Amino acid sequence: MRSLIAYDGSKSADEVCDLVARIEWPPRSELRVVTAYAPYLPGSFGPDELFDPATPDIVFEADRETAEAEAKVAAERIRRPTTTVTWAAVHGRPASVVLDEAKAWSADLIVVGTRGLGPFSAALLGSVSDEIVDHATCPVLVVRRPSIERVVLADDGSAGARTAAAVLMWPIFTRSRVRVVTVSEAAARGIEGTGPGRVETEGDHRLRMVEAGLAAADALARSSADRLAADGLTTEIEVRHGDPAHEIIRAATDWEADLIVMGTRGLTGLERLLLGSVARKVLQHAPCSVLIER
Repeated sequence: MRSLIAYDGSKSADEVCDLVARIEWPPRSELRVVTAYAPYLPGSFGPDELFDPATPDIVFEADRETAEAEAKVAAERIRRPTTTVTWAAVHGRPASVVLDEAKAWSADLIVVGTRGLGPFSAALLGSVSDEIVDHATCPVLVVRRPSIERVVLADDGSAGARTAAAVLMWPIFTRSRVRVVTVSEAAARGIEGTGPGRVETEGDHRLRMVEAGLAAADALARSSADRLAADGLTTEIEVRHGDPAHEIIRAATDWEADLIVMGTRGLTGLERLLLGSVARKVLQHAPCSVLIER
């Protein structure tokens, strides 16, 4: 298994290292730490430095040395006897560097941090991580927790959800406890339509809608949980109704999940590269780590 670790020396990047160091990687796994140092920006300097012809070279060399030092330190933090760890410090835009390195190295997984500040924005995704998730050609793990013990699998029955479930067959999830969460929008619509003033026949129709929606969601969750359990994972299910993104986040919050695993809902062309609205909302606002299967 090949996992690329995006590192920039920030607190969120250190959290990435904490998680990577705790994961039980299968023997002969390869981990590659990648740091990026940005292009020279003249606007960052005063008049004396700006007009000194040596400034770009000095800055370039200093940035390169810093990036290399950070990569080396991170590589040592995550090194384990059963894994091969390499590192690279690359000049360029951080998101582009990570994406290009992941593609060239044929990474199976990209691991990145977030860049939030404060109690609300800590749940939001930084622009670099956001771009990586949008354009990666392999799964991306956005880290907010130092563990993957409690995992929510968001399942809507789509091909993307089935692919996401397959990720849980990776050896790193052998000891994880998986809760399959399905959300019935049909049941939510039925509940919203009930109440005083509704005629009985319409109320009966709404009730049947709720029951059918919940039954379908329950059957989907049980089917997915049974498949995962057959492969040796510890599983359970939870069926909710309402807005899918909101309910997935609530399920993860209530259960104190470490990770949400889900697929994307892209269609064709450019849309295939971009996240669906549910995945986008969960990624931006989840209180825990999120793994997006591409």
